[in-house]
Amino acid sequence: MIVTILLLLLFLIVASLITIFIFSVLVPSISQDKDRVQKFIFAPDELKISSHPKKSLEDSGMRAVVLCSHDKEFQQRRIDYQGPKDCVLFTKMYETEYDCFQQCLGFGSCVGRCPQRAIQIVNNTAVVLAGCIGCGRCVASCPKHIIKLFPKDIADSQIPCGNVDGGTTCTACQRKEKTEIPPRHIFKVWKLCYNIFYGK
Repeated sequence: MIVTILLLLLFLIVASLITIFIFSVLVPSISQDKDRVQKFIFAPDELKISSHPKKSLEDSGMRAVVLCSHDKEFQQRRIDYQGPKDCVLFTKMYETEYDCFQQCLGFGSCVGRCPQRAIQIVNNTAVVLAGCIGCGRCVASCPKHIIKLFPKDIADSQIPCGNVDGGTTCTACQRKEKTEIPPRHIFKVWKLCYNIFYGK
């Protein structure tokens, strides 16, 4: 018991010393030497390019909606695709794995285009999360054209399906019930560490 208490105290002391070192020595020295390090590593022209302030995106009042439910299942599968995970490439070659030609392919080409990181893949389907500001960059990245922008007050009422022809085994085809959107995960600890070291 005594050994456990001593080890716990030792751990707390070491953790406190490391924290004090980071915040009182390391962080201030990084902040002071940032300009000197940048001038040593980069040429002045490169610094001019990298020092442009980031353009902050403003909320457009619109919200992206993926017209394909992530709560769907299929009974029939046309092909078993094992190639590169790219929506545009797959559409040009095969168009769809299943019998619905308007379904989300789920390869995530739109995920990387979202500056807000407000899109994730659930059940091989893109899902727009709460961080969407309606910038529209994801719309152009979808070869199926099933990502649409709607005013944010009516975006939640849209039927998450772009199939108007029917003739599919999709269990969510034109289903009006809204499926629950998974919450957006934000790793606050890592975000705090990033802000401390990079001063953003």
